[in-house]
Amino acid sequence: MSAAATRSRRGRRLRLLFAAAEYAPLVQTGGLGEAVGGLARALAVQGHQVSVALPGWRRARESGALPRLVADGAGWLAGEAAGVRLLLLDAPALFDRPALYTGAATLDEASRFIAFARAVAARAATEHPDVLVAHDWHAALSVCALRTLSDFGPARGVGTVQVVHNNMYQGRFPAEAMGATGLPAELFQPDGLEFFGDLCLLKGGVGWADRIVAVSPHHAAELQTDAFGAGLEGLYRWRARRLLGIANGIDTAAYDPETDGALAARYSAVYPKPKAACRAGLLAELAMASPPPGRLLAAIGRLSEQKGWDVLVAAIPALVERGASLLLLGDGDAAIAGLLRDAVRRYPDRVHASIGWNDALARRLYAAADCVLVPSRYEPCGLVQLLAQRYGAVPVAHRVGGLVDTIRDRETGVLFEPLDAEALVSAVERAVLMLREQGIDKVQRRLLALDLSWGGAAAHYEDVFAAVAREAARRI
Repeated sequence: MSAAATRSRRGRRLRLLFAAAEYAPLVQTGGLGEAVGGLARALAVQGHQVSVALPGWRRARESGALPRLVADGAGWLAGEAAGVRLLLLDAPALFDRPALYTGAATLDEASRFIAFARAVAARAATEHPDVLVAHDWHAALSVCALRTLSDFGPARGVGTVQVVHNNMYQGRFPAEAMGATGLPAELFQPDGLEFFGDLCLLKGGVGWADRIVAVSPHHAAELQTDAFGAGLEGLYRWRARRLLGIANGIDTAAYDPETDGALAARYSAVYPKPKAACRAGLLAELAMASPPPGRLLAAIGRLSEQKGWDVLVAAIPALVERGASLLLLGDGDAAIAGLLRDAVRRYPDRVHASIGWNDALARRLYAAADCVLVPSRYEPCGLVQLLAQRYGAVPVAHRVGGLVDTIRDRETGVLFEPLDAEALVSAVERAVLMLREQGIDKVQRRLLALDLSWGGAAAHYEDVFAAVAREAARRI
C-alpha cells in the first residue's frame, strides 16, 4: 500500500464528505461542477478519502460517467470514479426531472434541496466523517441541520465547512418552506435562517459552519461589503474570523494545449510557436480580417450583465477603430445576443459572434486569441481568465474578485477599473503594449508555464480541513 493511501503529504488522511448540486464531469451547468469535481479529485490524489453527495439527478444517472451504481441501503446510490466515492440521493420524485433547477423560488424547489440537505446531515451524523463540506446554498442547510438536530455524541466531532462559490444565489424561498426543514421554529429569525421575511438556505451554512471559504481571497473581503454581500454582508463581517478565501484551480489535464484535440495545432511553454497557426487558421476559417499582433480579442461565456457583456458591446466600435478583430462566444441574455448580431452586421470581417455554447469552439478561441476580455461586474473566482492563461492568451479583466488574485497586472494579464467601455479599451491598449515591449513569445511562454492546477488550492484546503477536524474532535 502506498504512503498516500494511509497519509496525505501534509498530515493524516482525512475522511471528507462533500455535498453539492453539481460534480463535473457527471453533471454540471457551469463553474460549480468544475470546482467541486476538481477539488475532490485533487484531494483524493493526496490520499484523502473523499465522498461527494449529490442529488439523484436524471442527467447524472444517465451520463455513463459512473459505470456502476449500487444501492447502499440508506437511500443513496453509490459509485466510484477517479478515486472519489459518489453518492446520489435516490429520490426520483424530487430529482428525476429534465432540468437541474427551475430558477423559481417555489415551495417545490425549496423542498427538493431541503430534503437533500437533511439527507446529507443524517448521513454525516451516522458515518462521522472528519469534515462535512457544503458547497453553495444547495447544501448549506446540511451544516445547520447537523449542528442543531444531531449535535450530540460522536456527531459533535464532525467538522463543518461552507464553501461559497456564488453568494448572489442564496437559496431564498417563502417563509412557509421553513416547516419542511424539521428545524426548531425559533431559528426562523434574523440571527438564524430568516432573511427579510424569507427562508435563506445559504445562512444555514454561513451561520453555523466552523469555517467559511470563499473561492478567492479578494472575494472573501468583498463579501463583507455592501457592494458584494447581497444583504449578508453583516453576517460575513460577524463571522470574519472564520472566513477565508482560496482561489480555484482548473483541470489542467482536460485543458491542455499540448494535447487538446480541438485545436488545429498543439503547443506548450517549451514550444509556443504553433499558437500562431491556431490564430491564422481560425481567422481564415471565419473569413475575418487579420488584425495586428496583440489585437485578436476573444470573449467567452454566459451573456449577462454580471459578466459585463453590455460594457464589451459598448466598447466594440472603439476596439475595431484601433485595429482589433473580435471572436465572441456565449449563450444567455437575448438582448445582449441581439446586440452582438448587430455588431457582426456592422463589422462583418472584424467581429464574429457564435450564439450558443460549443466547448470545442471555446477552446479554439482561447488558442487563437491574443487577449481574452473578462469585464465581469463581480467574479468570485472566475474560470475564463484561468483558461485564457492556460492557452497562452492575455486576460484583460476588471479589477474585481478572484480576477485580482489570479492575474498579476502586466505579467500574467491586465487589470482595469472602473468598469466602463473607455477603461476596457484603454486596458486592451496596455495589453498590446505589454506584448510589444515584452515580446509575444516571452509572454506566451510565461502564461503557458503557470501552474493553474488544483494542487495549490487543494493544499490550502487540506490545511483548513485538518484544522477544522482537530477543533471538532475536541468537542466530543
